[in-house]
Amino acid sequence: MRKFIFLVAALAFTHLAHADRLDDIKSRGSLICGVYSGVQPFAFQDATTRELQGYDVDICKALGTKMGVKTDIKMVALEARIPELQQGRVDVLAAVLGYSAARAEQIAFSDTYFLGRQVIAVKGAGPFTKRDDLNGKRISTIKGSSSIPILQNVLPAATPVAYDTVSAAFTALVQDKVDGFVATEVPVRGLMDKLGAEASQLKLLEPPVAEEHWGLGIRKGESALEKAVNDALVSLEKSGELDAIFNKWMGPNTIYQLKRNFKVAPIPR
Repeated sequence: MRKFIFLVAALAFTHLAHADRLDDIKSRGSLICGVYSGVQPFAFQDATTRELQGYDVDICKALGTKMGVKTDIKMVALEARIPELQQGRVDVLAAVLGYSAARAEQIAFSDTYFLGRQVIAVKGAGPFTKRDDLNGKRISTIKGSSSIPILQNVLPAATPVAYDTVSAAFTALVQDKVDGFVATEVPVRGLMDKLGAEASQLKLLEPPVAEEHWGLGIRKGESALEKAVNDALVSLEKSGELDAIFNKWMGPNTIYQLKRNFKVAPIPR
């Protein structure tokens, strides 16, 4: 009898040990997707409805639909997004998450769902004409962003000055507290558009600091969920839905006027 009880317990433990996040998602009928709401047009609150909207939000909802479940959107702080995933508070991250080798040691990345150019903005009337002119200068960025290690690699003598939000980091440049501001090109252009005529005082330097592949964050060891997410992204690519989401938020009829220059594919390591 004892052997039988032990065997049942062992089998139960084995089942629990091999139960994966995808099973949990299907059982509860919802995908909990973590987004960072501080960068337009990826995720932000509508001024009227206060509902979250944006590229990352629509990607999350499309993933849920492809997986046959509803989507619950959860806001995460930039510096807390990976711990939130690791501790199981969210199933997936769609939170302006650029791939890096250091991050890949902590979490798994899906295939590419966005390709972002990291650029430096400066005052147009200043002495800087190319990216490397900022080496040795103060450059604002956002706490916890991938811009910091990228900047330190490309411009090792530059001093990153980190702010809590993208708007605060951008304002630091406008107010001459720093020499430049580094971030993904899309939100930088959005902030410049908000300045209106004053935006003519700013310019983006070439070449970019980096081209960064963004992936959806998944907890390590969740191979079934990782496959399901990648299958969903490939399906969105093939159906044209990913094009539609991209064009809705960043395409020719938006202030960004961008053309999608990437395909869903494994992130280059």
